[in-house]
Amino acid sequence: MRLKGEIFQGVDGFSGARYTVIVGGGGYFENVKAVGDFTPQNIVLFFPHGSLEIQGEGLCIQKYIDGDLEIGGKILLVTTQLAQKDNGGKK
Repeated sequence: MRLKGEIFQGVDGFSGARYTVIVGGGGYFENVKAVGDFTPQNIVLFFPHGSLEIQGEGLCIQKYIDGDLEIGGKILLVTTQLAQKDNGGKK
């Protein structure tokens, strides 16, 4: 656990979203706030500070309990989208 703390120390932006993808399989995602698009080829997950787009084959949501989500199928790509910070109308 100490290594995980060192890796995430000083990380700005997409904090709070953690996930594990199994090679050739599905994955486990923590701190999910909502599920967006959902097809067997594409799932969008929303987190407090951004979203993830998961692309693959035969994707399905196996479990979603208290912010923890398990995806079945074959995950091929995970893309991160950071939420835009509100600067109060300043440039």
